Amino acid sequence: MNTFLDWFNTNQDIDHVLKAAFAHLWFVTIHPFEDGNGRITRAITDMQLARADQSKQRFHSMSAQIQIERTQNYDILESPQKGNLDITTCLKWFLKCLLHSMAQTDETIATILKRVQFWETHLTTDFNLRQQKILHLLLDDFFGKLTVSK
Repeated sequence: MNTFLDWFNTNQDIDHVLKAAFAHLWFVTIHPFEDGNGRITRAITDMQLARADQSKQRFHSMSAQIQIERTQNYDILESPQKGNLDITTCLKWFLKCLLHSMAQTDETIATILKRVQFWETHLTTDFNLRQQKILHLLLDDFFGKLTVSK
């Protein structure tokens, strides 16, 4: 554990995103606690990615994406933990997961901008509460049956 912490807290000549991937794999492999290793691993990963961004503001959540893809994560991490030292598959998964988290952020921002643009365009339109409620549902990409209660 001390070796990991020394490595993690030392600035090396290594790409910060790859360092986040290595830290993710290494900490999960160490598995130092009885409970909470996944949460701590995701926090460590996000911390290293924040260092990579050189910003205190984060607009994407790798932690949330890892949680979404955790089943695949477990399967991919199994091979190196059983002695296969080729971590290429782990790194590819990590980078794809990072890409997915950024794509999710893009989708969220696009949805927000769509809402803002709609309401700016209709700033002077007098919608009643029921119309506003339906418009909010539609702008949130609601899919389903609308009933009187909705």
